[in-house]
Amino acid sequence: MSLCTPSFSEVFSGVIWKIIADSEHGMVYVETRDGEKRKVFFHGIDLAAKKIRWADLSVLDPWWSSLKAADKGNVLLVGFNEPDMPEQRGFAVIDGKSGKLKWGKTDAQVMHTEPDFIIITKDQDENNYLKVDWNTGAVLKEVSLKELFTNFNKKKSTEETAVLYPFHFDEENSFFIKIQQYIEILTHHKAIRMIEYLEKGDKVLISYYIYEGEKMTNFILVADENGTVLVHDKLKEGVSGIGMDTFFVMNNELVVVKNNNEMCAYVIK
Repeated sequence: MSLCTPSFSEVFSGVIWKIIADSEHGMVYVETRDGEKRKVFFHGIDLAAKKIRWADLSVLDPWWSSLKAADKGNVLLVGFNEPDMPEQRGFAVIDGKSGKLKWGKTDAQVMHTEPDFIIITKDQDENNYLKVDWNTGAVLKEVSLKELFTNFNKKKSTEETAVLYPFHFDEENSFFIKIQQYIEILTHHKAIRMIEYLEKGDKVLISYYIYEGEKMTNFILVADENGTVLVHDKLKEGVSGIGMDTFFVMNNELVVVKNNNEMCAYVIK
């Protein structure tokens, strides 16, 4: 039983495929897919205001496009070729608050993103790298291959790490047993195979699996330093495989996906 209830919840008609966050603006962006209709849609959610800013946006290819990155109030979407050639082809930059298209290119690939710029290459010249402005697409400078790899190896900024993802511990890791025992004390569940674990302030956040028959069930658990259970919810049942990054924390919001189609947020201070 949870003491905390979701501060935000939204059920989508399609399967939630991907979620990315812009912590500076308190926004999360959701990619949903309808496999039968072969449609992909994008949605912008303002967690600070607890409202959907825009929804059901279709950009680039109706199926072969995906969320790539979000920063400084912008969202980057990329397109792909057919599955027999799954390379990136074209991209679009969307205003994160309004969902309106700012600019894009159909003949370029995104190689790297930073808060102030994007590095792209033209399809016809994969050795010609350009640093362009996020907001306008204006070319800032040409980039050498050495500079490109230097950007790849940069450490994440403090702003980027404001979005926290859990550590993963499998059964071979010595910490697995300790966390498993902790889960069993609080929930009477025997966690199996892999545990995701994160600490925030005096709270611990854990995603774990248990066997129920021949399948598995995934739970999210949040407890404080006194062992008081604040959140204990079932994320999905009838699971055959283990998922990775089943939750993240942006600012003071825990974000999870339930049953593949519901995004929930809990305030974790």
